[in-house]
Amino acid sequence: MLGSAILSQLGLRHIPLDRFISTVKLGAYLHDWGKANQHFQIMVRLKDPKTCKDHQDRQTQEYLRRQWLAINERQMLRHEVLSGILATQVPDFRNWLETAPGADFKTAVWAAMGHHLKLGGSKGKAIGKIAELVDGTGTLLLIHTGHPNFKALLQMGVDRLSLGHSLPEAPGEEWQRQQLECALERLLMEFVDIEESMNEHDRRFTAAVKATVLAADVAGSALPAAGHPVETWLQKVLNLVLSADDIDGLVQQRLGENALRPFQRKVAEAQCRVTLVKAGCGTGKTVAAYAWAGKYAVGRKLFFGYPTTGTASQGYLDYAATTEIESTLMHSRAGIDLSEVLFSGEASHHKDPADPEDAEQVDARLASFRAWQAKLIVCTVDSVLGLIQNNRKPLYSWPALCQSAFVFDEVHAYDSQLFGALLRFLDTFQGAPILLMSASFSPGQLQAIEQTVARLDEFVQIIEGPTELEKIERYTLHRLTDTVDVWDQVKAALLRQERVLWVTNTVKDCVRVYSEAGQRLQELNVEPLIYHSRYRYVDRVEKHKEVVERFRSDGPVLAITTQVCEMSLDLSAHLLVTALAPAAALIQRLGRLNRHLPEGKLVQPKPALIYPWTASQPYGEELPSGDALLDLLLPQRPLSQRDLAEAAAQLPTQTPTAVYSHWVEGNWRAFPGPLREAGYTITVLLEEDVPKIWAAARRKSQPFGQEAQRWAVPIPLDPSYVQWERTGVYPIAPAARVTYDRATGAMPCKA
Repeated sequence: MLGSAILSQLGLRHIPLDRFISTVKLGAYLHDWGKANQHFQIMVRLKDPKTCKDHQDRQTQEYLRRQWLAINERQMLRHEVLSGILATQVPDFRNWLETAPGADFKTAVWAAMGHHLKLGGSKGKAIGKIAELVDGTGTLLLIHTGHPNFKALLQMGVDRLSLGHSLPEAPGEEWQRQQLECALERLLMEFVDIEESMNEHDRRFTAAVKATVLAADVAGSALPAAGHPVETWLQKVLNLVLSADDIDGLVQQRLGENALRPFQRKVAEAQCRVTLVKAGCGTGKTVAAYAWAGKYAVGRKLFFGYPTTGTASQGYLDYAATTEIESTLMHSRAGIDLSEVLFSGEASHHKDPADPEDAEQVDARLASFRAWQAKLIVCTVDSVLGLIQNNRKPLYSWPALCQSAFVFDEVHAYDSQLFGALLRFLDTFQGAPILLMSASFSPGQLQAIEQTVARLDEFVQIIEGPTELEKIERYTLHRLTDTVDVWDQVKAALLRQERVLWVTNTVKDCVRVYSEAGQRLQELNVEPLIYHSRYRYVDRVEKHKEVVERFRSDGPVLAITTQVCEMSLDLSAHLLVTALAPAAALIQRLGRLNRHLPEGKLVQPKPALIYPWTASQPYGEELPSGDALLDLLLPQRPLSQRDLAEAAAQLPTQTPTAVYSHWVEGNWRAFPGPLREAGYTITVLLEEDVPKIWAAARRKSQPFGQEAQRWAVPIPLDPSYVQWERTGVYPIAPAARVTYDRATGAMPCKA
């Protein structure tokens, strides 16, 4: 069932299913052959001397420790690379393996060698290399191909893959360092020759096989350790897909007693596999997306991706459900919680003490199993598009991604690299239903999407937002030269019991405005709210909830936020105060002004006060587009969402292009690449929080890593972080480098 879904999802229906299955099985069979080597066996057999049960056990551990120290506590070559060498450079092995019925030998080898995403030189930066032999690890490596266990492994190939009954002759067990170096050189020449003859179908097939073998390895390492049969559990997981009743419940619980608007019905009845919804804020796009899923996501999972970056490290834990049925579908389970196993040593045969990236693998596996076991996955877009660049969390979630429909919301907010990944996704997932939504697609973005889909001999259906809503005059814009008079207008609005939203462009300025508001509003007895991205995850959830609830209640409110208000913050202000920002950001901020319109009442336009922003960060060259938008919209007059969209369409834009994909175009190479343009934050744990996290984890009887996700906090990139201690996937920010206040969040200390 999954194999057919994969081939359909990637537009590979012409490839025989048997060929795909046979290749995956051969890759899975080969992937751990190389573990039969001296260095790996020393590493995995080492344990804490305190756990030794008798004198003989202690002697064995002392011997292993001496052996490990003799090679500087490193392996000469990673085990998966040795798997490839054994399969391709030992003639008897190769000739035997190539008899696997229907399998693509080359692709299977690449899948086996790349299943730890560390193939292609030093993290992919060493040009012209398969892998590097580690210095200081000696001149000789024993590969135990003559061991009875290895012979049993060969016999498994006969029993499970229908390989030749005559087992191949095992080579000598001693491999000189120079032999291994020559084998790597021969491999490289062969791989380069092969990839020069590959076409797009070959590359997508290779990517699919590699992802499937890796997913099988993830399941195979965790499920038996948890005491669960792999096949039974996978059958349950693969059947966790949306039904028509599930989606009808999503729509109805959001609509209440209301009916779908004509605009929403049009989205629900979309005729094209790739549909684009160009609609303003507050027009009901989320309900429209769920209605669309009623046609395109039945029998599939549904990924709903937002571009928010503030909590991207949380993966699939980023977004809370807003209705009961969303919660049910997001947290459906196949009766197994693997977090304890994944964070323990039971399933950690991949872990290398000298490799800090292995902590990230464990964290990514935990996130992936949550996606496997849900019907609805609401997440950062990184959790989907990161697949294009071999990012671990989406790659480990392949069994969910390969049988899903996708909604990408707020597409206007993608940087050029992320948008390029979206184009590559459209080009790669040629059978997946995809819905793209935003209030302000640029002409260049629209052109790039249409051109990409046209190359597949398909069309993009573009659905405009509801005219009756988008033509309502909601705003008046006021361009200010400074903020001198702003506070008087804020106070006047609060005295009228109105809701005020103030948006600035940096956390530092957000805290400054919040502090000033506390002083200026004392006589009004109005306590300002502050909301930005640099909170512990658990604190940010509370901040988000508080802002939304206060804006839905009666009485005056002032919320001071950063760009986090632009996405997934459903509130309606009477007055907007904002720093100048790029055009797309301004349009999104205006979407929080006069958003919820009173039924049957005359709509009064509400003011937006826009003051200058002179700092180079965070927008750089994008900032002038905001001024250009205002030039088109002013002089002051009541404006609608349609006015904003038409003005934005007049701005000069470049047509984005698809990015290079490490997943699809890497072929034999396998390592993660960056998805977004370089950012300015890292996600850490605070030094003061580590004991609290341990205590909370013990109290809840859950692993440290799982609890740590709730305490993780983004902070400005600190150049010294590479020297900080790490616990699991997170660096530990020293108290001397970062201060934290529950009210104002994390702030860097001056060095």
